[in-house]
Amino acid sequence: MKNEKELERVKNKELLRSMYVLAFTTLAFYISLLLLAVLTLEKGVLLGTIICVSTMVTVGVFFYALKLEVAAGYYECRNCHNRFTASYKKVLFAPHMHTTRHLRCPECNKKTWAKKVLTK
Repeated sequence: MKNEKELERVKNKELLRSMYVLAFTTLAFYISLLLLAVLTLEKGVLLGTIICVSTMVTVGVFFYALKLEVAAGYYECRNCHNRFTASYKKVLFAPHMHTTRHLRCPECNKKTWAKKVLTK
């Protein structure tokens, strides 16, 4: 049983690491592409297209990174210490600080700042 928890912790840690690498790499690429396009191209259709397409791709990657966060681990209620999973929609619209999100605990039914934990 201890081995199963360790495997779950390692898997969830890898998912969160993948999320961070994906998000930071995409953000660096996005900023570099925008700077390069704005500094080298004149105003026009090509510049607008590059900005629009790169923004849409970046937003799509960030939605996928959020999906990785939701799949990795559980959220822990600060009130009752219940560990629970939340739906993608609830996590998407919840205010957050890093991976801590303001969610409603299904156990005590109170809204609290639920921290991301790796194992149940």
